[in-house]
Amino acid sequence: MSIKNVVLVGADGNLGPGVLQGLVETGAFNVTVFKRKSSKSKSNYPEGVQVKLLSDDFPIDELIPALQNQDAVISTVYGAQVDLQKRLADAAVKAGVQRFIPSDFGSCDSQSKRAMELAPIYVAKSQVRDYLEKLAKENSGFSWTSLVCGHFFDWDLGFFHINLEAKTFEILDDGDVYWSTSTFAQIGKATAAILQKPDETKNRFAYIQSFRINQNQLLKAFEKETGQSWNVKNYDSSDYVKERKAKADDGDKSAVEDLVWVLGTLEADWEARDGYVNDLLGLQQENLDEVVARIVKNN
Repeated sequence: MSIKNVVLVGADGNLGPGVLQGLVETGAFNVTVFKRKSSKSKSNYPEGVQVKLLSDDFPIDELIPALQNQDAVISTVYGAQVDLQKRLADAAVKAGVQRFIPSDFGSCDSQSKRAMELAPIYVAKSQVRDYLEKLAKENSGFSWTSLVCGHFFDWDLGFFHINLEAKTFEILDDGDVYWSTSTFAQIGKATAAILQKPDETKNRFAYIQSFRINQNQLLKAFEKETGQSWNVKNYDSSDYVKERKAKADDGDKSAVEDLVWVLGTLEADWEARDGYVNDLLGLQQENLDEVVARIVKNN
């Protein structure tokens, strides 16, 4: 199996630019971005990236010809977009695409029953993955890979309950639980590496990280970079989850994000997983202090 021509759907979201850069930097792929005709985002993509405009609902009769001669499809759209990803997968099979990477990127393992109980988006991710598994069983030339990367480390400090301006930091329990997390750049490198090792990454989960840390280490990194002591608030995770789950059930979207924060902080240590692939993909660990310094500088 050899993958050369790659389609990226969702290039203008939070994750998409990092994945696109990772693909382009290898020099190994011909990359095409699928966009809606009504999209207002600017197509300021790296040189050589092609753009294909499709009707806003991405109808399958347009997707099939658009995917002809493509080897892989990567989805970085919002993970709850189940129907869109299923249409992409159906069209990919009909067009002879070899590999599909769904929007399974994120804070925790979408196979986790607890994750599905606390955050509906993981139910959606599981539905997409189940569908891809079915297609792969029915079509020998089609395969999938789910890339699980932990929290997006350089996305939003507020998501981590870190307030850089106020120098406040919220910690779950004693802050000693280790968790895996990845920068956008690392996720992009991993995505490209998966496509460069298609046989080794076929029909499986691939767990990666930039580094394995705990909250106390993260606090020290921010205190070191800012040269100040921060104000810390501790939560009992069990009580916190009960309180936020009740609010999430009442429609509070911020409470859902808080539950994802908990899951990715307490249940996301990938080094212990059989599917941990940093070494397989040739990914180097990043330096926590250097990444924190960059985040502080850019905020």
